[in-house]
Amino acid sequence: MLTLRTLALAAAATTLGATTSSHAATYGGFTFFAGVARNVVAVNQASNGVSNATSYLRVQTCAGALQYPVWVVGGPVCQATTADYQITMTVIAANQTRVRIAATSATCAIRAVRFGTPNSLCGYDLTNPNPGTVGSLTGFNPVATVLTGGAWNATIQFGNAVRIAGTAAQMDLFNIMNVNFSACFDTGDVFEFVVDTDRLQ
Repeated sequence: MLTLRTLALAAAATTLGATTSSHAATYGGFTFFAGVARNVVAVNQASNGVSNATSYLRVQTCAGALQYPVWVVGGPVCQATTADYQITMTVIAANQTRVRIAATSATCAIRAVRFGTPNSLCGYDLTNPNPGTVGSLTGFNPVATVLTGGAWNATIQFGNAVRIAGTAAQMDLFNIMNVNFSACFDTGDVFEFVVDTDRLQ
């Protein structure tokens, strides 16, 4: 039986292949948190900018303040822009969405970004188990593609497992994703990664 502990052990293995660069910024892989089960009627692999934009944002600054930037949707892209940072989600393939967080000012200081609320229509689909949740098809574990800037380690957490019509959650699909930075994400920093997003109904 799949449990969060089993998944956590499997996810920990991804740390062995975690992405690094010549910069101090690193990617530490992904883990899980329990959260609350998200009940849906169906899942569709074909996500888009509109469904991804229901993954409402909550940004925690290094000072502890919470901010709630608003998505603007254009086709496969949803983007939230403030005076200090820009967050973008772009659907690039049936099972791949590029997520980009970029600091755009000298006053930017981010500690964490949460994507999603308990009622979001966007799901985050991982590779295993496969087959997993009906309709989610093959998922895609998050892979870091750009790491630029300061001395931080980025980790990703998934929670609120999705289950269809009250059946047991398959533990491959979640509707909340947290991006956490070990130190302030600030001036000139960029973290970009690819993950699979699905449309929940």
